[in-house]
Amino acid sequence: MEARVSTPASVRVASLNLIVYVDEAGRHDWVAERASRLAAKHPCRIVLLDATGATSGVAIDGMRHDVGVAGLAGDAVLSLAAEHTVPGVDAILWWNGSQFLGSDAFAHLVTAVDAVILDSSGRERGEAVIREVAAFAERYPGVALHDLAFMRLDPWMDMIAQFFDDPALREDLFSIESLRVESGSEAEAHYLASWLGSRLSWKALDAHSFRAHDGRSIRLEREVAGDLRRVRRVVLTAGDSTYTAALSELDPNTVCLTVEGAKAKATRCAPLRNIDNVSLIERALLKSGNDQIFDTSLVTVRELLT
Repeated sequence: MEARVSTPASVRVASLNLIVYVDEAGRHDWVAERASRLAAKHPCRIVLLDATGATSGVAIDGMRHDVGVAGLAGDAVLSLAAEHTVPGVDAILWWNGSQFLGSDAFAHLVTAVDAVILDSSGRERGEAVIREVAAFAERYPGVALHDLAFMRLDPWMDMIAQFFDDPALREDLFSIESLRVESGSEAEAHYLASWLGSRLSWKALDAHSFRAHDGRSIRLEREVAGDLRRVRRVVLTAGDSTYTAALSELDPNTVCLTVEGAKAKATRCAPLRNIDNVSLIERALLKSGNDQIFDTSLVTVRELLT
């Protein structure tokens, strides 16, 4: 296998191995471009494992090694990845495969990395992927997991928290009776509900309800609606008041917060802080170990799906 090598004027020392796996031809260029942007900012060795057939053999350009692995068994993929990683530094797997736990390549690669980055709402809307994410945490407890679908929800978590910044409304936080999430895939709804439930010490009873620490039942409604990877609306009811955070019909990058009922407030709108995938991946690269809030939320996700 002959490598095509292009050596840059200055060679940086890699402090991290980022192993990138892609097996869908339509995503190859998208993934490769973002991997290169990451390498330009951080001293990491990029090992792009290309199972699409676009790469033949090995192409080396500075800190990026493109390795063709189409049609190879998982052990061969792992062997090639090991051949091109820098020894003695951490390795993170950014998984862009069409399969996840059912992939032979994934099963081998995950044994050689310290963390995995994936996106459970990347191309799927259903519940199957989020079930696999929940199963991953139990199957590989020693590997840190970062899901871009969860990380992407940070602005919505901030918006929901803003409802209860007002001391006059804060008591309603502990008397919530129902939660409704409308989102482009199941992952966002499960994660938002589980994040809120774990923060408020709710116990998931089944896919549609929680129990609060005081014995109160909280109803959960989920609807797949709107654009993939985006939340469209979150509605909380507490006593005689309804709290709604929803994308503006006039500007999809703005969220409007509305309180109706006994504690009605004037609607206020704020820009939605959208975070691009490269920034999310960069944050995952810089994070050491597990995200405790994510891990706690994922436990609640497993309870919801049981």
